[in-house]
Amino acid sequence: MGGLLVSAQAQIKKDISFGVPLYERIEKTGVEAQPELHLILRLPKGHSVETPTAKGVLAFCTWQGEADSLRSRLASDEDGLVAYAEKHQLALLTWNTATLWTRGKSYDQVNRRTLQGQDNAFDKMARVWRVGVGKICREFALPEDGFLLYGFSRGAPWGGRLALRLPDKFLAVYIHVANSYDKPSGSAAEPLWLVSSGDLDRGRDNAIAFYQECREKGFPMMLKVQNGLGHAESNESAKLRTAFFDYAMKIRDEAKQSGRTPAEVVLEALKTSDLTGDLLSQEVVRSEETEKIPEIQRVKLPDEEFAKAWGFLREKK
Repeated sequence: MGGLLVSAQAQIKKDISFGVPLYERIEKTGVEAQPELHLILRLPKGHSVETPTAKGVLAFCTWQGEADSLRSRLASDEDGLVAYAEKHQLALLTWNTATLWTRGKSYDQVNRRTLQGQDNAFDKMARVWRVGVGKICREFALPEDGFLLYGFSRGAPWGGRLALRLPDKFLAVYIHVANSYDKPSGSAAEPLWLVSSGDLDRGRDNAIAFYQECREKGFPMMLKVQNGLGHAESNESAKLRTAFFDYAMKIRDEAKQSGRTPAEVVLEALKTSDLTGDLLSQEVVRSEETEKIPEIQRVKLPDEEFAKAWGFLREKK
C-alpha cells in the first residue's frame, strides 16, 4: 500500500492512506485461529514523543478482522469512539479479533478439555497483546496502563477475556453483547466493569450469570439489559458507554486524591448508594422502594449521573 511508511526502530508502520496518520504493528501469536495480532493506533491531535499530551488510551475491539475496516473506523471523525477519544485527548487503539471460544457458551458450559485448549490459546494471545501494546506505548510515549476498554460483538468476549488476564492494564472495561464469558478470578476485580446485553440477544442469560458471579467475587461491576435490543449497538448503549467512561475517569481522579484504588472507591459507592436499577423495567428506584424489585432483577448503581444514563430515575419528591 502506497500510504505505508516503516519505522525501522520499532517495526511500526505509519499508514496515511485514509487521510489520518495511523500507526500499526503486527505481532505473531502462535495461535492457529488468530496467527497475527494487528494493532492499529491513532494519536490525539498535538501529541508527539517530544511533547506527549495524551491523557490515556481508549482501546476497543469488535467483530472486525480486516485491516482496512479497522483503519477506516479509526480514521472517521464521525465515529463515536473517535470523537470521545479526541475530546478527552486519548490515544485510540484497536486490533483484529477471531473466535477463540465456543460461540454462545461460557466457560462452565463446555467440557474440561475444550476449556483447557481455549484457555491456553487466550493465555498466549494476552501475552502477545501485552508485549505488542507495550512496545507501541513506549515508542509513542503513551501511558502503559489505566486504559479504557470497549468490546462489542466478537470483540466483547475477546476483550473480556483479555481484561480477566491483564487487569492491571485497565481502568475500566465495558463489554457489550458478548455471548460467551470466561471464569472470573478475584485478581481481575481491579478494573471497573460494565456488562450490557439486549433482551433479544442470545447472550443475555450468560451476561446475567457472569454479572452475578462477578459481584459475588467482589467485582466493581454494573449490568444493563436493554429492552428490544438484539445483537447490536444502539444510541442507548453509546450513551451508557460515554457515561461509564466519564464516571471511570472521575473515579480515577477521586481515588488519587484519597489514596485508594478506583475499585475500592466504586465498591464503596455501590455499597452505600441508595440507587437500584430494575433489570427488566429499566427503572431506577431509591432505597425505600428497593424491596419492590425482585432480588434477581436488582442492579446497584453508584451515583445519580450514571443512573440517569442507565435507566429512568424518578426525581425526588
